[in-house]
Amino acid sequence: MKKIPALSISLAAVLLTLSALPGFRTPVGAAPPATPGAPSQPAAGKTVVLTFDDAAASHRTVVAPLLKKYGLGGTFFVCEFRGFENKEHYMSWEQIRELSEMGFEIGNHTRSHPAMSKLDREQIEEQIRYIEDKCAQYGIPHPTTFAYPGYDTSAEGIALLRERGYRYARHGGDRPYLRNISDPMMVPSYSINHKTGHTLAYVRQAVEACPEGGAVVLCLHGVPDLAHDFVSTSPKEFRKILKYLKKQHCRVIPLRDLQ
Repeated sequence: MKKIPALSISLAAVLLTLSALPGFRTPVGAAPPATPGAPSQPAAGKTVVLTFDDAAASHRTVVAPLLKKYGLGGTFFVCEFRGFENKEHYMSWEQIRELSEMGFEIGNHTRSHPAMSKLDREQIEEQIRYIEDKCAQYGIPHPTTFAYPGYDTSAEGIALLRERGYRYARHGGDRPYLRNISDPMMVPSYSINHKTGHTLAYVRQAVEACPEGGAVVLCLHGVPDLAHDFVSTSPKEFRKILKYLKKQHCRVIPLRDLQ
């Protein structure tokens, strides 16, 4: 009987294959998937999209000033989370307007951050329209990008976003966005926070592993996040990330500028 040679499959190859599957998330502590056997690519000139969720108060007081200092772009996905009236935790709409006036993108994160899969079409539309109307009320440009609350999606919700003219919708997955391959209504992103240990080292790995023509989309929350500590990033760690991106001459943009 002819002997069949043993197969040798690396962990990197397995992660790369799995990363293409919807809903796949890189295990905590593991490096982002890269091409098996390929060396890390230089980070210089890579495209990075910075996104910030939930209208945390620190977005105006900490994040925006630092982004302006380093000359970097970003998208702020706003919602009126439970407890939105607590202005120690969340921005006011006047502050959200200030972010827009500073040149940052304001994206739609629904009214109350519900799981999209648990809503019917009418409820989804109400959630989306509420933020659109608030933006109009405060003179903020009509949103063209969206972030799924909790990365939860539904086919009906995605279809509705397309109908309402949204160009990009951010999901999770901890893998790079690949032009002409990734679905713009399911833009993958890397979750950054201290709880998972996904901070500067993880950002560096993601950027270096990103293939030519791709983009690394980072999802952050408050810096710090006083309402939800489990998704918080410290100002010190955030500065390290920005300094790294600046030093590497990364093209740091809002989601609306992704091509």
